[in-house]
Amino acid sequence: MTNQIIAALSDDCRAVLAPRLMTRPIRAGEVLYVAGSPARSLIFPHDGMISLQTRLRDGRMIEQVQVCRDSMAGGEALLGVDRAQAHAVVVLSGEASWLPVADLIEARPHFPSLDRAILSHLSRTLAHTAQAVVCASVHTASQRIARWLLRADDMTLTDSFQIMQRSLAELLGLRLATVSEACSRLMRAGAIRYSRGTVTIIDRPLLVAHACECYEASLGVTC
Repeated sequence: MTNQIIAALSDDCRAVLAPRLMTRPIRAGEVLYVAGSPARSLIFPHDGMISLQTRLRDGRMIEQVQVCRDSMAGGEALLGVDRAQAHAVVVLSGEASWLPVADLIEARPHFPSLDRAILSHLSRTLAHTAQAVVCASVHTASQRIARWLLRADDMTLTDSFQIMQRSLAELLGLRLATVSEACSRLMRAGAIRYSRGTVTIIDRPLLVAHACECYEASLGVTC
């Protein structure tokens, strides 16, 4: 797998940027940067999932948007913002590449494919964020959890991944008991299996049926 933004670039653009990329594994629970830190690098996941989060006054960390292989973290730097606007925390282990913002800005005028990829990413991110606001406002915990699991399944291309119910509760701003009940409901329906922190999707069409309309709406976001 590779990041879809990088894959969309022309061969000559990738050849210029490749030596400047630093690629390494990312591990669940790892904090890649915190809100307010200097925006110096862009992060392109190839696998796994990064969660951009806001810290509330009571200490809770709520997810704004997921960053996976179809997107990048730190994109606000390309809009002239010099400080990170959120905490970037790895929720599903994988691999990612770092690229200094200055290197991308230097290359951008020379490669139309790079400019198109960036604008497409920023447009998709805005659309996904807006959809997440709607989802959190009107849909049930079970629907939102099903949607989150489907997104993880799409982006990791594996039917099993490690995620604790407590982590899901924190990300979605839900009570642990609510998440536990929702997962139990999905298990009884035969959509997933959950054991010792490992979620396995055993009937994807059934899980789609339990998700809210926001999941299919997000699939139609192409810019």
